[in-house]
Amino acid sequence: MSIDPDGPADTAMMGIVHDALRRDLRRLQAALSTTPPPQRRRPLAEHAAWMMRFLHAHHAGEDAGLYPLVRAAAPANGEVSRLLAAMDAEHHAIHPAMDQVLAHAQEWDRAGSDAERLALAAALDELASTLLPHLDREEAEAMPLVSRTLTHRQWSEWDQQYNVAPKSLPTLAEEGNWLIDDLDPHRRRTVLALVPLVPRLVVLHVFGPRYRRRAAARWGDQRPSSMDR
Repeated sequence: MSIDPDGPADTAMMGIVHDALRRDLRRLQAALSTTPPPQRRRPLAEHAAWMMRFLHAHHAGEDAGLYPLVRAAAPANGEVSRLLAAMDAEHHAIHPAMDQVLAHAQEWDRAGSDAERLALAAALDELASTLLPHLDREEAEAMPLVSRTLTHRQWSEWDQQYNVAPKSLPTLAEEGNWLIDDLDPHRRRTVLALVPLVPRLVVLHVFGPRYRRRAAARWGDQRPSSMDR
């Protein structure tokens, strides 16, 4: 079904992005709960670092583009101001935990000690304690405000400017394959519909096998399933 560009913003992609973060945060926590096989250490550490860089970029796009757009378009009232201020404050509260995950992932990758594995596991737990409630609140409160305030055209223009245009094709392909990893068919179609046919085929059939190899290297038996469909 096509979306009216002048109708309310369809923010379904925000939930898909959030669920990918939730999914791999849980996977990382499970993988680091015991000492993984040596060959999985580097893939796991690299993926934890990759997720933090992705999350930093995700928040930057919201802080610099999405929420200022909402602030400018929304009716000036205390409820809107408080919610947008809360989103900003929560981002700032989350970032120190993200930085700790990144630092410990890089150190575990370098040193490979069990102490660094445990430090990374603890940093992931600390991140979960701040990130997960924020994701829930953003979906429950901020995204309905976005839909009431912005048109789908404005949402799409923001997404293109901050989440698509600054990135290379390999980066977008990695993110796209990551988003549809083990995603249900309906939401998988939502993601793929955003990509024109030829680039979509490149993402799935040129970059997809590489993503599956990298995912298998880090997760072992927890291999993504929907990527094979």
